[in-house]
Amino acid sequence: MKRIMAMLAALAVVGSAAAQEERRMGGLLMDRDLLMPADIFSLSQTQFNFGSARAMAMAGAFASLGADVSSMSINPAGLGMYRKTELSFTPLMTFGRSGSNASPFGKNSTSRFSVANFGLAVKAYEGTRGVVGLTFGVGYNRIADFNYDYSFQRQEQAGSVADVLARQMIWSGRSKNSFYTNGGTGDWSWDNIPLELWNAALGYRAFMIDQVDPDDPATWKPTWIGEQAAIAHYTTVKSRGSAGEFTLSLGANIGNKLYVGATLGIQSIHQKLYIDYSEEYHYADPSKTHPYGTDPALDYQLLYSKLNQATTLSGAGVNFKVGVVYRPLVGLRLGAAFHTPTYYSVDRKFQSSAAGMAYANRDTDSQVKPINGFVSSGTRDMTSPLWVDENPYNWSFCTPARLLLGASYAFGARGLIAVDYERDWYNGIRLKDNPSGLDTRSFYNDKFRQQCKGANTVRVGAEFKATPALALRAGYGYSGSMLRDNNDTGFSSPVIKSTSYCSAGLGFALSRVCTLDLAYQYAVQKTTDYHLFYVEDEAGFSESARYSTEFKRHNVALTLGFRF
Repeated sequence: MKRIMAMLAALAVVGSAAAQEERRMGGLLMDRDLLMPADIFSLSQTQFNFGSARAMAMAGAFASLGADVSSMSINPAGLGMYRKTELSFTPLMTFGRSGSNASPFGKNSTSRFSVANFGLAVKAYEGTRGVVGLTFGVGYNRIADFNYDYSFQRQEQAGSVADVLARQMIWSGRSKNSFYTNGGTGDWSWDNIPLELWNAALGYRAFMIDQVDPDDPATWKPTWIGEQAAIAHYTTVKSRGSAGEFTLSLGANIGNKLYVGATLGIQSIHQKLYIDYSEEYHYADPSKTHPYGTDPALDYQLLYSKLNQATTLSGAGVNFKVGVVYRPLVGLRLGAAFHTPTYYSVDRKFQSSAAGMAYANRDTDSQVKPINGFVSSGTRDMTSPLWVDENPYNWSFCTPARLLLGASYAFGARGLIAVDYERDWYNGIRLKDNPSGLDTRSFYNDKFRQQCKGANTVRVGAEFKATPALALRAGYGYSGSMLRDNNDTGFSSPVIKSTSYCSAGLGFALSRVCTLDLAYQYAVQKTTDYHLFYVEDEAGFSESARYSTEFKRHNVALTLGFRF
């Protein structure tokens, strides 16, 4: 039942055209209990700037190159270029830092050790005519990084997330009495609260909102927050996780002129997202006794509140890749690959908690029991304000189809240059199923059609053999916006709108069978502008400031390879 109510909440906000004009809400803090279009869009964004150290150093421009385990995820036709069997492993160190257009606080950097790539390419057949080579490959390639920390603050704000929570309760038509058993006379019961109202119920328990008239659900308000309060917003976002692809590939060499290949890709996603948000409420005439100031109009004055949310997403997907490389001239190679959409099945788990601290200017409510004048949600005569939804709610969707084109030219044994172009049809993302079984696909899919477009990616890589045992490499890649409007996307929470990266590396031939490659990469991702929260209906409009975030990552990879 709660699954159905969750989806009904989303539909209630976006229902008819008239309802959209009168009632809308969103922002980074909202709808964490659902997988929204912005989340599906973000999970669909993958890159080929990871892989072996050689591929990373050349920005992943391998649509026409081969004889590298990264080819299994880019263009499997490259497997046909192997002359020997290869086994390689690539550990990766990432040093990330984030920034926004607001004042930072707390930790805004993170470092992670992970695996960028490993693979085994087995030269299974070698002939002299027709099909002169067959190579079978299995491997893993990292395709997205979800590791980042960022925090920011804004002072002297007018809006509060409590405005949104109160409006949610009004829209629902629910009375606070319905939160309790026996018609409001018994104990608190989470079973009486639908999923979409969890945060609003937590806000009530943390003193952020209350119902002025117990008999009128239209009177929900932030009653303990004064109208003249200057509100400070503090936000911390932490994300951990990644997306990777396990590959099963086959490549063929036909007459040393034409190379073809195919890959079955099994992708995995895991992300834990934490959003810690707090507000402080400041009034006139602060003093040593009352550093937040006082509002004589309030019997109970909220000093600060917190809303903490955590979401875990995990799932798997499957796709298929086919590719071809043609060599019309000795040094020239032309490549093309097509990646089908990845069909994903993702589970979501959600947790939320809230807390508040207030001061009793006048102790007028017998149900409120101040201690030394202070009122804490932790001492309220109810269970701790925490709720965990651990049901594995399943969502199914398809990511964009991709077309890769590439050309490269080798200058004898001295070096080569490669240029790739990639087209990703993000407007083709499709929701296939949701936990409730309700037909919300039209809303989600219309959002992708209207707000997304085909995205273009260009990669350039070069390699120069300084000596037979030493190779110098460099590369650059840029992915343009997948959004029709970079900053007004219609997505309520931030999404990545562009990615750029530059790279360099070295390759060492340690012996006839052993190679060591080193790569450094600097990547920058920029998000769309977003609010922490916003709400609008016939009663008015409230919103936070507008923010943007930038992620910068330094990736260092080392590949140890053996050919035999």
